[in-house]
Amino acid sequence: MMVVMAGNDNELLGYADEEYKERYGFSDKTEYTYKTEKGLSENVVREISKVKGEPDWMLEKRLTGYKVFKNKPVPTWGADLSGIDFDDVYYYLKPTGKKEDAWEKVPEDIKKTFDKLGIPEAERKFFAGAEIQYDSEVVYGHVREELDKQGVIFTDTDSAIKKYPELVKKYFGTVIPASDNKFAALNTAVFSGGSFIYVPKGVKVAMPLQAYFRINAEKAGQFERTLIVADEGSDVTYIEGCLPADELVSRGDTFQRIDTIKEGDAVPTHTGGTQKVNKKFIHLHKGTMLEIMPLSKGNSFKLTGEHPVLCVKRKNVLEKRKPRKNWKPEVSTMSLLSIDPEFVKAENLEEGDFIVYVAPKLTKNDPQFDETTLKILGLYLAEGSVSSNKALHGIKSVSFSFGKSKKESLLANEVNLLIHEKGFKSSVCRSKGGYYIVSSYAKELVALCEDNCGKGAKTKLLSEKIMKLPALKQKILIDYYWKGDGNIYHRYGKDMLRASTASRFLAYQIQEILARNGIFANLNIRRGGFDTILGRKIERSDQYIIEYTEGKKIGEVRKKGNTFFVPIKQIKKYEFNDLVYNFSVNKDESYLVKGFAVHNCTAPIYMSSSLHSAVVEIIVHKDAHVRYVTIQNWSRNVYNLVTQRAFAYENAHMEWIDANIGSKVNMKYPSVYLKERGAKGEILSVAVAGENQVQDSGGKMLHLAPDTTSKIISKSVSKKNGVSSYRGQLYVAKNASNVKSTVRCDALLLSKESKTNTYPYMDIKTDDATITHEAVVGKIGDEQLFYLMSRGLTEEEALTTIVLGFIDPLTKALPMEYSLELKRLIKLDTSNSVA
Repeated sequence: MMVVMAGNDNELLGYADEEYKERYGFSDKTEYTYKTEKGLSENVVREISKVKGEPDWMLEKRLTGYKVFKNKPVPTWGADLSGIDFDDVYYYLKPTGKKEDAWEKVPEDIKKTFDKLGIPEAERKFFAGAEIQYDSEVVYGHVREELDKQGVIFTDTDSAIKKYPELVKKYFGTVIPASDNKFAALNTAVFSGGSFIYVPKGVKVAMPLQAYFRINAEKAGQFERTLIVADEGSDVTYIEGCLPADELVSRGDTFQRIDTIKEGDAVPTHTGGTQKVNKKFIHLHKGTMLEIMPLSKGNSFKLTGEHPVLCVKRKNVLEKRKPRKNWKPEVSTMSLLSIDPEFVKAENLEEGDFIVYVAPKLTKNDPQFDETTLKILGLYLAEGSVSSNKALHGIKSVSFSFGKSKKESLLANEVNLLIHEKGFKSSVCRSKGGYYIVSSYAKELVALCEDNCGKGAKTKLLSEKIMKLPALKQKILIDYYWKGDGNIYHRYGKDMLRASTASRFLAYQIQEILARNGIFANLNIRRGGFDTILGRKIERSDQYIIEYTEGKKIGEVRKKGNTFFVPIKQIKKYEFNDLVYNFSVNKDESYLVKGFAVHNCTAPIYMSSSLHSAVVEIIVHKDAHVRYVTIQNWSRNVYNLVTQRAFAYENAHMEWIDANIGSKVNMKYPSVYLKERGAKGEILSVAVAGENQVQDSGGKMLHLAPDTTSKIISKSVSKKNGVSSYRGQLYVAKNASNVKSTVRCDALLLSKESKTNTYPYMDIKTDDATITHEAVVGKIGDEQLFYLMSRGLTEEEALTTIVLGFIDPLTKALPMEYSLELKRLIKLDTSNSVA
């Protein structure tokens, strides 16, 4: 289960970046159907309950919460909360008359707000369950049919009170009563919205259950109430679809590993145009990974089952005739080309379905590249290299090497003439072995070849200038590349052109250029290895083989505009346990993986509010498992005061994964009460305290039964005058024998003025408990920076590398774009960040 929270006021979200403010720091004019007066009173509490049409028993709970809130003082043992003005807050704002179950029914102004936040309607189609809260009310709710069939209840808390009163009454306030603390009492009195989840016995929920919260009005608080009940043997998890680190994403001019894509980078989308990356996401995926192998096997790509792929389902375009032997039923070309492809989850793809290869629409003519120049560069790609002559003090030369045949001699003479035509000097000679070699020491020619095509066989790559040329000019280069390195063979009644290269990226570039010229090329890979030649062991590199036929189709591949529909030959599944990557893209929300169009997946959006005081209650029954992830990045004027607690019963397993990045003051200590034998609790916590921030976080583990285990791992980073504190409690009751618990707190200081504190509290009432506690504080020294900078990193890159290394064990468990979030949020001030 993951809850992603968002809000907004008119202040910048802790960034100096105006683009970020424009994108996220907005508030829309909304006509509220109901708004209470500012400030809190018994009348306001009664008014909220009346507007919601609640039963008397819930009103009584609210009034009890209000009384406790009035009587309890503001805590003084943690961060300074004296800046909160409880009388200057709107406690209830109702933006619409009712919650809708269809997105098209949601008021237009609210839909536009969520579109601005980057939660596109197309993306919402892939949620198993989704709740969207706008100010005090949930305005949209949708639960997939699969969850209904399993008996899973996933709705907003207000609806649950009316539809499932017995369940809510049984559990509400039993884990966190109003008397627990002042802010739990405040939430009890004025809560609105939040999520209610009930998972029946034995049901495993392996689909996304998500909630988006948006506070649009200034001086409005957020007081959602979440209640999760996992019955015996059930399992609630969160899954987000992404790609493994080594998958190649098209940049239009080249292909780049997805893990190296940065926010702000431009990428081609399924339309063929380019858009900028908004936000990048990284999380740990443990489970099934799919490998989609199209007809062109070299374009195989891997992704999680939830990741949508642009596709035409084969069953929708079938011909009415008998299928061919050893292949799927034949398709109607007319039907295939007339249907619009749709994004389909990878797990719903089948062999024979058509996925969509897109040729990017990039054109920028450069007069430097005339026909003669492009012919030279084509032959250089095939047969050329740049080397330095030690005898001539390292002077570089460019060489073209050809075979012994008459055809090869004609090519050598042709390239020599082309070089002379450009005004450069060159010569043709024959080696002792009879090979033809064309050489030139002309600096301009060396630079032309090296800058636009690279210099080694494995590292050859076409420049951005070449990749943005008009398609017909690119074709001249490709034709001469084929002239030098290609061959023709006859297959399936067609003349096939084939060439191979040791450069992986060049192979994909050539395929893309051919696609822009209306030709789909097959790409296959011949894996390298070792051969023994004349007694010597020789290593062979991987070879990327490109083949196509001019003016004829390959197999069932069909062209439509700037796209090609390519059938899937095979889908493989395997187990995966590592980081996966994804990103949100402006407008189109899609990008190309090895040329094939995929949609982005769920994108958490963060905004701001003035006061956030939520309550999360979780009941984990016997043998059940709940994993709850909270990712919060609030504005620097937000007081984030949250109470989170779980009860874990016999052999139950509760996990809190807690990331605190933004806010002015954060006080949050998720806890687990291990109430019966064999229960297990885990808390993984990350806090980043920047300028003028106080991150007061940690966790609590209460061992109330024998054979219970727990683990708390907390990591914090402080920079400038930021203060991070770990505040934890470990309690072992007298009857809780054979308890095992580990607590580890690590803190990293980036500035002389940054601070960190540790406040562990342990109360162990048995003699046989195994308890370990470790706390480490570190600073970044000049020696560490010098070491990394001596290896080519800037000071800012060196600092970021150290920080990411420090939190690495936790980032692998966090389902979010943590390394990117750190780079953006920390914004290291290198002039004063080093102690």
